[in-house]
Amino acid sequence: MFNLVEATVKPLMLNHQVLEVAYELYLQAAESSHPVINLRDLSRKTGKSALTCRNAIVEANQLGRFPNCTLES
Repeated sequence: MFNLVEATVKPLMLNHQVLEVAYELYLQAAESSHPVINLRDLSRKTGKSALTCRNAIVEANQLGRFPNCTLES
């Protein structure tokens, strides 16, 4: 039962501020097979650490968001 609740709530726990800014950077990236999101830019714009930004994007990617993106620092 707990696993079901966790699976339902986990997408809601993602850092929405980081993901909103990351999505803007994702859309601004040069069109290629792997759009690049710069973690330093994302960190600077959100005030979060680069590791927090990276973890939010990786977690969102596991849920099907940011397909084929590349992270750089």
